[in-house]
Amino acid sequence: MATYYLFLIFLCQQTKVSGVTQLSIIEGEPISVNVCMPIEREDAVNWFKDREINANKLIVNSANRQSGNFSMDGTSGNLVIKQVNRKDAGLYTCQVVEKAKESHCIRTYDLNVYYMDSPILTSYTENYIFYCEWAEIYPDIKPDVQWIHNGDIRDTKTAKYNVITTNKTSMLMVHQVSENDFGNYACRITVETMAGNMSKTSNVGEIKHTDACSFDESSRSVRRISLDLWLIVIVCAAISFVCIVGVLWSAVNRRRQKNNGNTYQTSEFTSSITGPDNGDDLPVPPHPYISQPVIIPDVCDGMTWSTTMATIETDNMSLTWSGYDEVRN
Repeated sequence: MATYYLFLIFLCQQTKVSGVTQLSIIEGEPISVNVCMPIEREDAVNWFKDREINANKLIVNSANRQSGNFSMDGTSGNLVIKQVNRKDAGLYTCQVVEKAKESHCIRTYDLNVYYMDSPILTSYTENYIFYCEWAEIYPDIKPDVQWIHNGDIRDTKTAKYNVITTNKTSMLMVHQVSENDFGNYACRITVETMAGNMSKTSNVGEIKHTDACSFDESSRSVRRISLDLWLIVIVCAAISFVCIVGVLWSAVNRRRQKNNGNTYQTSEFTSSITGPDNGDDLPVPPHPYISQPVIIPDVCDGMTWSTTMATIETDNMSLTWSGYDEVRN
């Protein structure tokens, strides 16, 4: 037993232990992780998943060089992952046992995998709106969004487009659609990482000529309906205004009659015109140039009578206007 403990002490003294080495990779790319020391043919190489060195964590070694997505290069002893998956992120430990020198080395790697899914494009061509949506991205930061039309990246900072970007959605609105705007649309998201740029492109949406024509026709229909509604509103407002004015006028007249009580006034006038060559009297309409009337009051039996007289003279004719005003008290 003492010999066994002495052997463990000797082995620990001869073991080369390195710290944790950081590795970064983008999902879908291959990676080769180096062993902790150069190996000979007789040396044994073991690769473990996570930090623990035990049989349950062993993934590949010199005797079993292939296990699922993992493999080990027989010459170098490097761990090879042909296509890294996001689930492959974590700690990997390399152990090399050098039989000739009765020593071994251990090194741990921390594999950081950046990943993202392709964005999904949802199109509403009747309104010329496209929605670009993406899922969780590692690192979870807002990506740079580019809009592609028929394979070319569009400059969305012009008045032709309007882009609104939220947490995980970017909306593209196309204004004043013309024939040049027909075709396929897609969005591309890009994230800068320590391992390089990740970039994914969405599926394709399309604006067709028929979609634009149908939308224009529906817009014209909506405008016609709006004009008809405005016309109805204007007519109803005019009718309401006339009714209100009539009601107010009627109320004013009723109030006047109420204030006057039983007093009323009647007027009768006769007028005649005498021409220079014709002695017949002709009816004369009211004239705006009648001189100031002369009122001659006459009281009889409680009634007040007055005579209004006016005379207009011209070069060839004279007008005599006489009458009376009756005022009942």
